[in-house]
Amino acid sequence: MSNMTKIIATNKTLDEVAVKYCRVIITEDKLSWHRLVETTDGHLEYRMGAGKRKSINARGFRSLVRSIVQAAKAHQLENIAIHLGMMGCPKLEVMGEEWFFRTLGENLELAQYEFKKYKTGGKKDDYELKEILVCGVSEPAEKQSFSAGLTIGQSANLTRDIANTCGDDLTPTGLAQAAKEALKGTKATVKILNKKAIQAEKMGLLEAVGKGANDEPNLIVIEYWGLEKPTAKTKNNEALKPIALIGKGITYDTGGLNVKPSGFMHEMHMDMTGGATLIGAIQALAKLGVKKNVIAIIPAAENAISADSMRAGDIVTSMSGKTVEILHTDAEGRLVLADAMTYAEKYYQPRVMLDVATLTGASLAALGQFASAIMTKNKALSDTLVKLGEETGDLMWPLPLWDEYKQSLKSYRADISNIATNFARTAGCIEGAAFLSHFAPKKTPWAHIDIAPRMDSIPSDKLAKGATGEPVRLLVKFVEGC
Repeated sequence: MSNMTKIIATNKTLDEVAVKYCRVIITEDKLSWHRLVETTDGHLEYRMGAGKRKSINARGFRSLVRSIVQAAKAHQLENIAIHLGMMGCPKLEVMGEEWFFRTLGENLELAQYEFKKYKTGGKKDDYELKEILVCGVSEPAEKQSFSAGLTIGQSANLTRDIANTCGDDLTPTGLAQAAKEALKGTKATVKILNKKAIQAEKMGLLEAVGKGANDEPNLIVIEYWGLEKPTAKTKNNEALKPIALIGKGITYDTGGLNVKPSGFMHEMHMDMTGGATLIGAIQALAKLGVKKNVIAIIPAAENAISADSMRAGDIVTSMSGKTVEILHTDAEGRLVLADAMTYAEKYYQPRVMLDVATLTGASLAALGQFASAIMTKNKALSDTLVKLGEETGDLMWPLPLWDEYKQSLKSYRADISNIATNFARTAGCIEGAAFLSHFAPKKTPWAHIDIAPRMDSIPSDKLAKGATGEPVRLLVKFVEGC
């Protein structure tokens, strides 16, 4: 893990903390107002405006917490003490204390994170924010919620570590190893299907995508039986049926033979963020001891360029038996997800299925970089994900998934094609979901979440540049409430 900052809860007040701590004082001044002063008793205080308390909502609170950490780093403060409460913030009070302290813990962890794996020189002399002391946490329920928030934030940061690692260091084999290391010592188990096993399962789409790489594709299967593993007698018990999470694990995406243009490839080590998100979410669920059954499946492959790479015009047979005409080799994420979805349905018969993927650049065109896109025919599932997005900060917004969108994928040589047969550059985000809908279970609620807009942080996030760790928080909350 890249984090170095200790985050500690205490029942002390700000007045009681040692002089080594810079006390952060929140005022109702405008957001741009800030002062760093030394008091007569020798304490250093950082005073910052947060606006009127009556106006602070969930989004504003998350931003405030991150701003505190940003300010501490900007002033190179090594130890800070904060005391944040809901008093006078009616929009936070309605969220409840559990949400408040959990959100506080999550966002302190997210804000202190920096990825330094590849930084060299002067490490001992580099400035570090050593400690954040959170005052006024006295009740057992407050401590428990705060601790849960820290755990979830740390798991989101693990996801960021994995996603930020360059493709040369994190191949499909490396991603499988990262999953094993992350879940070592928990109730979650990791099973890896190698190329031979993939061929035995007739997962032709996953095999095709990984053909051009030196490191062979694999299927990472994570089982977390937090409630009770179903048996032959209990297999029809709805509560024991697992929640299936499918995460795209393309460890590097060149675009294949339809190579990506310059300026659009250098961040493609993060094209496995969907898979990394699942690793982080399962780690958090296992550490929290959440009593739910969850299956996470990550189809891992590198979309490389070589003489063995899949070609535009190839026709490949999926695990489901459907044939797919490859019209564009850079529409590879949907191919690996399709086989993983079929595998999940065949072996686990889940009660709900979500897939999470940095699938399309078109999702950025549709929504910008502020929210991930949801596509599902299940309105209740869509509404739940939007609500949880607001609650956790992993914002989501729905796009339609009508059958009309399937028409453009009808191939004259195969059952379907992986992009529109007329190469139209419209509704590309929905087109990806429409393709996946051919492989979704018929009677099981399913939603596709395109997280490409949230793959990389933007300045308003008040996070370090690089992976955001989204939507780990949402997935944890979704499983808890499922």
